[in-house]
Amino acid sequence: MESLNIKLFDKTGAEVGTKEVSSEIFGVRVRPGLIHEVIRWQRAKWRAGTHKTKTRAEVSGGGKKPWKQKGMGKARSGSNTSAIWVGGGVAHGPKVRSYEFSLNKKFKAKVLCGALSSRVSEGRCVALTSFGLTAPKTQDALSTLTALGMSGKKTLVVVGESDSASVLSTRNLEKVKPLTAVGVNTYDVVNSDYVVFTEEGLKEFESRFVS
Repeated sequence: MESLNIKLFDKTGAEVGTKEVSSEIFGVRVRPGLIHEVIRWQRAKWRAGTHKTKTRAEVSGGGKKPWKQKGMGKARSGSNTSAIWVGGGVAHGPKVRSYEFSLNKKFKAKVLCGALSSRVSEGRCVALTSFGLTAPKTQDALSTLTALGMSGKKTLVVVGESDSASVLSTRNLEKVKPLTAVGVNTYDVVNSDYVVFTEEGLKEFESRFVS
């Protein structure tokens, strides 16, 4: 596979070189319309779809005509369960439903690569040797991200599956979302200002696309 390079930093924020990444993952064509479609798919999956209104058949009341048809000087009415009555049923209201729809797996993978390629082309995707943590230490993780110039910015941090210390250290930081390689998705990439891969996380992420 062809390759390109992104900047590589250490935990102090010092640039220590570049990291070679696959151009088939980080250098593909960016297609905003397709990115929108995948994000719409993701957000649709999150919707509970538990909204529900009662029809006129489900509300209490009815059975007796409220008043006679003629001679009352007011509109004709056959039931107090009608949608025009207070306490009546709701016409054309929402019902319990699923908003999910399906997308091809390869299509979603290609769009994710496009989203990441956009961040690379903008210079907002970098690699980190590691956070250097053996135990959860939020302040140390914050210091690393601050040194990288990402303090207060929406940052997606991608670490290795075994790097639980980094996940625990960054998950409480404002505007920072840690994920393992398997959890990287289009929505979180687009919703972030910067994407930071640890070397371990980058290696595991690229292995997802090896056939």
